Amino acid sequence: MAETLTIRLGSDDRATLEAAARGQGKGLSTFVREIAEAEARRIRREAIRAEGERVVGHLARHLEARRELDEIGTPLGDLP
Repeated sequence: MAETLTIRLGSDDRATLEAAARGQGKGLSTFVREIAEAEARRIRREAIRAEGERVVGHLARHLEARRELDEIGTPLGDLP
């Protein structure tokens, strides 16, 4: 369920965003919402990637962990 977010923008920033929104045939609220949603997705993907790198780093440092992973069928060589 979507929730309302209230933000304050300086007049120059608002004018810039309104012009960009008009250029895409959108209202300011829709335009800003789409920007915010895209950034939220990027932040989530970045967090997932960082966690994956942490796990791969752990596997690289701990032979026992690599062996366990090999036993369940995903050889370390198949990881990014």
